[in-house]
Amino acid sequence: MAVSQHYPLDEFQRLKSEAAEGRVRAIRSQIALSLTFCSIAESQLKLGYTDQTRKVLEKLQRFAATIRRHLDEPDHVPSNHIETVRTELDVLESKILALEERKQRNR
Repeated sequence: MAVSQHYPLDEFQRLKSEAAEGRVRAIRSQIALSLTFCSIAESQLKLGYTDQTRKVLEKLQRFAATIRRHLDEPDHVPSNHIETVRTELDVLESKILALEERKQRNR
């Protein structure tokens, strides 16, 4: 009978862990997609579409800020993934910054 008493707690912990792993996968997918949008913004800059580039960069900045906040939330992302996600996010933020600087030079 003691086993059945612990089952709900074990199940809760398993589901909590699965949810956190799912959030990591979603965040990493969104970062990868954002890197694709950086490539699109770069193409837009080359073609002189600065207004569209500005809009894309604003959305990318908001996304990066949101991910930073989530990484700072306790237990939102499993601790063993935080460093990897932060590194990927740093790459994204570097690309965003480089695009912003390039956009400013092209004005």
